[in-house]
Amino acid sequence: MTTCCGTGGMTGRGTGQGTALRGDDTKGCILCGGMKHELVSERDRHGGLLCTRLCAGCGLIRNDPVPTEPELDAFYASAYRESYKGASVPRRRQVWRNFDRTKRHMLTYRDVYGQGGRWLDLGSGSGEFLYLARAMGAEVEGVEPHEGYCLYSRDTLGLPVRRATLDSSGYDPGSFDLIRLSHVLEHMRDPLRTLIQLRAWLRPGGVLYVEVPDIAEEARNRLRGRLFHYGHINNFDPVTLRALAGAAGLVELGRTKQRAAQTTGLFLTAGATLVPDAAALARNAVTMRAIMADHAKALLPRPPKGTVIGRFVGRVHERLREAVTASRFRCHRAIAEDAAQSLQASLNAPLAA
Repeated sequence: MTTCCGTGGMTGRGTGQGTALRGDDTKGCILCGGMKHELVSERDRHGGLLCTRLCAGCGLIRNDPVPTEPELDAFYASAYRESYKGASVPRRRQVWRNFDRTKRHMLTYRDVYGQGGRWLDLGSGSGEFLYLARAMGAEVEGVEPHEGYCLYSRDTLGLPVRRATLDSSGYDPGSFDLIRLSHVLEHMRDPLRTLIQLRAWLRPGGVLYVEVPDIAEEARNRLRGRLFHYGHINNFDPVTLRALAGAAGLVELGRTKQRAAQTTGLFLTAGATLVPDAAALARNAVTMRAIMADHAKALLPRPPKGTVIGRFVGRVHERLREAVTASRFRCHRAIAEDAAQSLQASLNAPLAA
């Protein structure tokens, strides 16, 4: 029998393909209710022991066992950013990159972000989205569980961010016109409950933006064994993310649906609760099983676009560009101010015909 161990002393046992779910999962898959899963990895991206399984009914990939709530609270309060980013506060290069990406995202979806109102960034990280949203005129607030990043957001960027979690934040129903959940849902023990709760926090006509890593894309683009992370409990693809949103009573915005097609970044609003399409999920499980098998046996990544060497050279060039550009600013706040001014200039410029 194979033994899988998560970090922090959490252990789990499984026999590989076709075994019954256990531990936190004895009630079945959180998405399709399936009781069969397949072992896809016994190691995290750093080589540590971590058991990760694929649901044979839908293709959702989850760590097993799922950490307890106290374990996760302690991890995100002090260890997550250090484990994932290697620092307790963001580096200048990371700040410039985050502002650049966030600015481009907000310009792409200016029709959504141009409406103002009261906005919440749940898991606000180093605060780039909140800073730019405030520059656009929104009334903003953030929730961030990591102490260092929370203090950085407040002290360096002057943002209204408090250290809390989803459950401890205590917002009333109908509180927000827009909620952002970017690279957060994958960390939740019960992502369906999370989406249902956030749906309740939306005002009538409110929008929830959810973005997660696409595990299918990462499996094609990453080196073998460099996929999974203790904090990434749930590993979604475009099919499983949309099915989960529908089960939570959320539907994609019509005006953004085409732009977000085949991605794992969705603009959602309250709608009817949808029963997941079992046949479509079963097909997705077959697809995800094949993708995971290809990743496990490939010596090098097989990116759908470009070559491995070309992608590596491109990443090195991009990192150097980020470092050089960021070094021109005297401090983190100067990067933020420049990004806000650039965003405003782009918003005020006439759209190309």
